[in-house]
Amino acid sequence: MLTAILIVILLFLSVQVLPVAIGINASENYARSFFLILVLSVTQVLTFWFGLKTGESFMYLMEGFKSVVVFIGFLLIGIRMLMEVFNIRKGERTYTITNVSHVALAAVAQGINSFLTGILFYYMKFDEKSMLIFLISSSLLISIGGLAMKPGKLSLAFASLLYTIGGFVMLAAAVYFSFFYL
Repeated sequence: MLTAILIVILLFLSVQVLPVAIGINASENYARSFFLILVLSVTQVLTFWFGLKTGESFMYLMEGFKSVVVFIGFLLIGIRMLMEVFNIRKGERTYTITNVSHVALAAVAQGINSFLTGILFYYMKFDEKSMLIFLISSSLLISIGGLAMKPGKLSLAFASLLYTIGGFVMLAAAVYFSFFYL
């Protein structure tokens, strides 16, 4: 049960790359486009991994009130995702990508939720290697899907819907982990 919940959380963390991937113009150069989505996906995984390692360094200090920390952490991640829904729908979170530095900055901005989730995953028991492989795989697949989409109302509405579902998944994770798991 825990593994399935963690996989769903990671899946919706992967969705964060979709608005950036929609903004990449794939018709110019396919190799460059693939490199850009690779940078986007790898940055997502690196921020999550860095969050895992950061959590290992200080989260043991919060063992006494870990359920409160996990509740507030996932609650804030969920609220942050839900707040970005309208910006994505209006097209304000879709970037026009022209070079690698733009992708890197956008990827780091999208990776903040992954970093925070990595910190909170300190309290969960899971296989780190398989979760990292799943995160990179799902990020790459979602990025390729976003690359195939043209920026428009339908694709932005789809990205907005996925962000909405992701926000509610994070809110449900906050309740589940703090009241039923920890």
